[in-house]
Amino acid sequence: MVCAKEQRRKAARSAVGKGGIISARSAGSARGASRSAASSVRKTKVTTATGSGSGRTMRVKRATRHAGDGWSHELLPGLRSSLEARGLITEIARAHARLGRLQTDPPGPYATVRALAAGDEQDREQATWLLFQIAYYGPLEGSEPFATIDELLVRWDDPLPDAAALEAAKVGPRGAHAADRGTTTLRAYREWATKAGGQLQGLGTGGPDPARRFDAAFRALALPGLNRDARFEFLVTLGCFALLDVAPWSLLLDASRSGRDPLSVAAKRAFLTGDAVLLQRRFGAFVRALGVPVAACDLGFLNWELGPGPTAPRGYLEAGVPVDPDPAEVARFTTALGLETAGDATEPDDE
Repeated sequence: MVCAKEQRRKAARSAVGKGGIISARSAGSARGASRSAASSVRKTKVTTATGSGSGRTMRVKRATRHAGDGWSHELLPGLRSSLEARGLITEIARAHARLGRLQTDPPGPYATVRALAAGDEQDREQATWLLFQIAYYGPLEGSEPFATIDELLVRWDDPLPDAAALEAAKVGPRGAHAADRGTTTLRAYREWATKAGGQLQGLGTGGPDPARRFDAAFRALALPGLNRDARFEFLVTLGCFALLDVAPWSLLLDASRSGRDPLSVAAKRAFLTGDAVLLQRRFGAFVRALGVPVAACDLGFLNWELGPGPTAPRGYLEAGVPVDPDPAEVARFTTALGLETAGDATEPDDE
C-alpha cells in the first residue's frame, strides 16, 4: 500500500509537471473554505491613516485608541487600556494559529508546497521557489486569496509570466510586486540562486543558529523590489515547511519606512519607544514572557494596528490562511499580562 505522504508527493510532482502549477482553488481543502466562510468580523471604531510600500498604498484604518481603564503592565509600557492589550494578544494568537495551520492543514498552493517539501532535493527546491512566488505576489484578502498566484505560478525552469499578465496582476496587501516592475525581481532571485548553487544552499548560510541563519538569509534577499514583508514571510514559511531551519529573533523592521509602516507604528506604540535597541529589548522580554514565537508577532502586531477597510475587510489580514485564535492561548496570554479582571472586556459597538 502506498502511504499517504508518498501519494501527496506524487500528486504534487504531477501538479507542477507539464500541465503547469496546480490550481490553488482545487488544491485548497474544503475545511479551509468552510473556515473562511465562518471567519468572524471584528467590530471596532476606526479612524483613517495611510502607509505606503511595495510601490503602492496599504490603506490602514487604525482602531480608535481606547481610554485608559487602570490597567498597565511593564511588558507593554505604551498601553494603558486592557481592551487594547486584549486586542493585541488576540491577533498574536491568531497569527500563531495561522503558522500552525500551514504545518498541519495548508490551503491552496501551500498544500503543494507541503507535499514537495517531503520529497527529494529537486522537489524541495521546487517547493522553495513556489513559496518565494507566493510571498512575492502575496495572497489576496477575500473569497479567492490565491486567484493571482494561481494564474502566475511557474516552475523553476519555465518562462516567467509575460509583461501583460504581470502588469494586470492583483497583488496582496503584503506582496512585493509592482505593476511597472515586470520580471525584474523574479529574474534577480533566479540569478542570485543560480550563483549561490541553489536556493536552499544560498539561504542556509549563517552558522548553526536558526536566528543567525534567518538574519543572513534576510540580508541575502535584499534584491531589487523585494520588500521587508515579502522577505520575512518567505523565510517564515520556509521554516513552517521544514525546508530551512530558521527562526527570527527580531521583527527586522524597515527603518526607512518607520513612520509609514503600520507594523513599525504598532511596535513603537506598544513598547513606547522609537529607539531600535530599546524596542528590541522590550520586544524580546515580551515574547519570552508570553512564550510566543517572534514569527507570530509579525502579522499579529500588524493586524492589531489595522481596522476594517479596503485592505482588511475583516479588520485583520488572513494572508491566505483563515484561522481563529486558540482560546487556550488567549487565556494564557491574558494571565501573563494580568488581564483577567482588568477593565471591561466588552468592545464598544461601531459608531
